[in-house]
Amino acid sequence: MKGVWDGLDKERVSHAVLTAFGSDEYLELLAAINNADTPEEVRQARAGLKEVMALWRQECPEYAFMVDCLYLFSEKMEVYLAGEGGE
Repeated sequence: MKGVWDGLDKERVSHAVLTAFGSDEYLELLAAINNADTPEEVRQARAGLKEVMALWRQECPEYAFMVDCLYLFSEKMEVYLAGEGGE
């Protein structure tokens, strides 16, 4: 059985994580999504996230997948909050 880390460049991933968690912009978006109480709050945070996605793809494309992961997280959070009696 193949594990989730099999085949990944762990060095690249660790640098990407360090880059993301060293970015105030990234951490603010993560906090906004993680602390959202409604699907609408998640959608608002995602609007800012789209701007960051474009910037990271230009400025540091080798680490931009971290922003893509945050986007996927925001989608799941929206669904979760909608199922919890949100909008």
